Amino acid sequence: MSHPVAEQARQALEGHLFSKARQILVDAISRGESHPDILCEHLICESYFGNEESAATRFEEAKGTKRTHDLQLLLSRYFYCRQLLAVRQSRTDIPANDWLTKHPYTPEAGVGIRISACLITKDESKNLAKCLDSLKGIVDEIVVVDTGSTDDTVKIAKMYGATIGSFPWIKDFAAARNHSLSLATGEWALWIDADEQLDATCATEFPKGIVRPHIGGYSIEIVNYLDDGGTTTEFVHSPTRLFRRIEGVEFTEPIHEQITPSLMKFRLPWTPLPGCKIHHDGYRQAALEEKNKVQRTLDILQGVVEKNPNDPFHLFNLANTYFVAADYTKTVEVAQKCVKFMPTAGAEYGHAAFQVLVSSLDILGRQQEALRACDQCDQTSYSGVVNEYLRASVLLNLGRYPEAMRSCEKCMTLSWPDGCIGDRGIADFRRHGLLAQLKGCLGKWQESLDGFDDTLSRQPGFRPALMGRAIALENLNRFNEAEKDYLAAITDPRQVAMCSRGLASIELHRGNFEQACKYFEQAWTAQTENQELWNEWVTCLDNLSDLAQIEGAYQAYLEFHKPTSGFYVNWARACERCQAFDHALVHYQEAINVDPSDSNASFSCGDMLYTIGAFPEAAQIYEITLRSRMDFADGWFVLGNCMAQMDHDQAAMKCYSQALVLDPQHQKAQANLMTVSQAA
Repeated sequence: MSHPVAEQARQALEGHLFSKARQILVDAISRGESHPDILCEHLICESYFGNEESAATRFEEAKGTKRTHDLQLLLSRYFYCRQLLAVRQSRTDIPANDWLTKHPYTPEAGVGIRISACLITKDESKNLAKCLDSLKGIVDEIVVVDTGSTDDTVKIAKMYGATIGSFPWIKDFAAARNHSLSLATGEWALWIDADEQLDATCATEFPKGIVRPHIGGYSIEIVNYLDDGGTTTEFVHSPTRLFRRIEGVEFTEPIHEQITPSLMKFRLPWTPLPGCKIHHDGYRQAALEEKNKVQRTLDILQGVVEKNPNDPFHLFNLANTYFVAADYTKTVEVAQKCVKFMPTAGAEYGHAAFQVLVSSLDILGRQQEALRACDQCDQTSYSGVVNEYLRASVLLNLGRYPEAMRSCEKCMTLSWPDGCIGDRGIADFRRHGLLAQLKGCLGKWQESLDGFDDTLSRQPGFRPALMGRAIALENLNRFNEAEKDYLAAITDPRQVAMCSRGLASIELHRGNFEQACKYFEQAWTAQTENQELWNEWVTCLDNLSDLAQIEGAYQAYLEFHKPTSGFYVNWARACERCQAFDHALVHYQEAINVDPSDSNASFSCGDMLYTIGAFPEAAQIYEITLRSRMDFADGWFVLGNCMAQMDHDQAAMKCYSQALVLDPQHQKAQANLMTVSQAA
């Protein structure tokens, strides 16, 4: 029976609680505990933290304990792999040679440093060469399992000397990946996809990992890019991608497959491999649309969730996929269920789950619910920099700027949590950009400009910051500089509307109404649901008095919206201002047809007919309309004017008199009644 402290630490190690085990042992040693069992367990534990060489120097002190053989085997495997690496690199590893001389080791199957890159593919000819190029000099073998390509994918893979396999697509990524593992021969497997590339840092970092066979696998940071053509990081996560290829270690789950549950089964630990990155282009919008990835993922995930309706991990993946598909209502529905079943601590996707929930509620205009979700997050371990950023964004959209500023300032003091999945830019340039935006909302334009300059120094070319800087420059009357930033930011499809609006505003300031109208049209076309943008466009068109453009703008509106009586009245009035009375009459009639009870449309039509001298027609409309609006003094007054113009003096006097009954202070009716009475 080993020492109780050593046994306690060993159990923590077996439960993957490495930091806890280390603390137990450090505390015991600091108390003066010197039992060989404790020392041996301490040396084993330190080996998992990269201190194998130090452990080797104290090995003799730990001999004779229950775990001595375990420690010796761990170190022998380690130094054997170091020796293999030294031979490959044409150098000598003296500590490795010395250990193996003193402790002869017979290599076991599965212990070594060869890496097999394992891919599954289908129609990846556009991406595959870029991926395989990134593997050169880093992996020893490439295995490509194709699931039914009709392009040159297999041909390209053969050009790189890959081992080729085939597997029928059965809507199960784990099954296909496990087939790739079965064809590999390396002691280590690298899981990578055709639309991913290893960062150059992997060439120096992978060798540090593969010499440690006591580690089952390494998580690697995946940098996912969502913006077409750009490199603004939108989502970062760190799955286990480099792992020991031994019998029984296999992928699980048909989608968002994982290798770590299998490693856990064999009590093999995994740990981050710092400094490494994999770049992923597959979430760019163009790639998603081309391969219909979102629908494919939804189809599989919906089946998985149907079988596991309360599994928070699967619910998160489904919610996140709905978010990518821009189905924010479904995102909210699934994300709310996810956070209900999610543990209040320990879920690496926890921050991201609340992020997709709050962001979707905000996009849907359900800001009060979004704030309640932020408060809910505060009751878990997932509160922090992401949640404060989200709360500040929601408060900004509500126009509650002082509160938003307080949340943003709190966000600025917080750090990115270890192992957190999500947009790491929140803890860097994004929060600086949000702070700068809030400064502008509070009218502090110079501070806003300085803030956006700082944001752009952190993330050059970040187009939301370029637009924000343009807005600040515009409000500081630095129009030429603002124009330059608007034109740079407008290349982001999400910002076309607001950038075009800013450019239109600059052209209005310059008095260039024709160009301003073009920009307003561009702004509204990019965001046809924005009524304010359309109003600004047609208001600007009034300055040109161009009937064709006015008619075109109103016709364009009809393609996206159901017209109201007021819409046709405004259209008619715009035609009146162009002296196009026949067009105006048509649109007034359309207004009356849409809503016969709209007296404003009828009276406006009558006013126009009176203005152009069509007195009988105007009188007819007034008479009809006044039957339902007998209390309208101005209507009786204008009808009286029509009668007077047609020399119907008695009828005119009756109309003026009725206007005065309704409004005794109607001075124009009094004057006209006196004039007509005297003439009669």
